[in-house]
Amino acid sequence: MRRISVLLTVFLAVFGVSAASAAELPLARTDRGQTLVEVAVNGKGPFTMVLDTAAGLTTVSTRLKDELGLVRIGRSPQPMQLAGGAEPIDLYTLGFVALAGMPAPAPITVILDKPLRYLKPARGILGMNVLAHFAVDIDQPNRRLILNDFGTPPPSGIDWNAVPFATRYDDFIVVDVEIGGVAAKAVIDTGANGTIVNEKLAAKLGIVAGADGVKSGEILVGGGPTLKSKAGPLKLARASWSEIEVQAAQLPLFKAMEIDDGPAMILGNNVLSQVRLFIDYKNDKLYLTLPPTAELVGEKR
Repeated sequence: MRRISVLLTVFLAVFGVSAASAAELPLARTDRGQTLVEVAVNGKGPFTMVLDTAAGLTTVSTRLKDELGLVRIGRSPQPMQLAGGAEPIDLYTLGFVALAGMPAPAPITVILDKPLRYLKPARGILGMNVLAHFAVDIDQPNRRLILNDFGTPPPSGIDWNAVPFATRYDDFIVVDVEIGGVAAKAVIDTGANGTIVNEKLAAKLGIVAGADGVKSGEILVGGGPTLKSKAGPLKLARASWSEIEVQAAQLPLFKAMEIDDGPAMILGNNVLSQVRLFIDYKNDKLYLTLPPTAELVGEKR
């Protein structure tokens, strides 16, 4: 899944398609703040999908599966990790996903209906098995997605902050951050409308039941009850936010992502929508611009 694979080369040769050097698509948002993009699947579409940098696999709804005539392969030998825990899943054939004419192979998919209830009008989730084939420029302040050939460096003339991330089998982007003076691991997640911290980080930040400024909350997509509070400053390289809204919850996802041995967070779109992101998978670097000056970055619920 990492790097331009032999599988991509074979698919391109068989189907007679070639990738352009760059392609630009408009971005939209759900009512709750997730990022949306239009894609084609096997030459059909366009279909609206959530642009999700913390989804390892591109997924579709049951209705879209039926519309595309996807064929069931069988039950996955491993359950899929969702916000509420692991669930058994069936695998289906998919094929090719194309964004503004730039194709990438996505041989398999799974059906996820429950999360999509809260992500209308999305009909699927565009995951890293597609995005990791490109140099991805997610410019949310200007509502656009720019896809470049794999290995393309970030555009010049921009005050980028370069942040290294470790190579992972799932292509998730995990970076080092500091929040409220506490060092933590953060997953870059454009598919999450808010930022979630684990219990270890919440305790260090004083986000506990009964504390001043701490309220009850809820994660709608399978996450259950949370504690809501404000925390800061958040620092990611030279980018800094004086204060952001967070929710504290011990989601099974933290363990599944192997970042639960210490303070950790899922950095969501209430923060990421403020900056432009450039993901260089070839060199394992995340580039981001500086956020606008603001006292509080909130979330739409």
